[in-house]
Amino acid sequence: MAVSLPRRMIQIGSRAVRHLLPPTLYFFVAFNLISFTTHAAVQNLWFDPPGFILASTTALVVAKIVLVVDRVRIIDKFRGGPLIWPILYKTVFYSIVVLIVRFLEKVVGFAIETDGFGPVFRDALNNFSWHRFAAVHLWIFVCFLIYVTATEFNALVGRGQLFRLFFHHRSSEYGLTRQQHIGSLMELSRLAESTPREQLFDPATPRGSRFTAIIDALRRRTA
Repeated sequence: MAVSLPRRMIQIGSRAVRHLLPPTLYFFVAFNLISFTTHAAVQNLWFDPPGFILASTTALVVAKIVLVVDRVRIIDKFRGGPLIWPILYKTVFYSIVVLIVRFLEKVVGFAIETDGFGPVFRDALNNFSWHRFAAVHLWIFVCFLIYVTATEFNALVGRGQLFRLFFHHRSSEYGLTRQQHIGSLMELSRLAESTPREQLFDPATPRGSRFTAIIDALRRRTA
């Protein structure tokens, strides 16, 4: 049955929100924490409204950039390789895109404030604190490194599994500890990648037997 246009738009919007919400929340907390600690240590301020607004706006901009960049096929260039390569590649890719956007934002902002690209614009650009700009972007790089590492691990063990292990999994309720649980999920991933489907679902084959044993262990709860 065909889905109506309003319902389709709602589904598209809900998917975009689900995609946008995690990076927005993460960068909102990360950037505001950086802003808070900086102002508390340097200016002896517990709360700086302009800093809070700037950090929150930057978090939203970065999250939108992540949403757009994730739709570019080149972002998955190292998909399937050793985990270090997609982590570093995506971190550098995201950071460069955000660097370009931040730089253009500053250039356009100075052009608007100085009514063009004349001598006043060049003076404003020369007097800009490039050291602070670089320091902020270094923290953005570190935040991206943590974010990409977490998302790659989440994709490796299965989407939602990290959240489940952090907030729902209790070792006392299952026959597997957290370490065994993650190890079993990774072994399942390797078996699925390297084993033909007919062998994987055939308990008579060694890999099919191992696949069944792992599934039973993951499903088994202690009495």
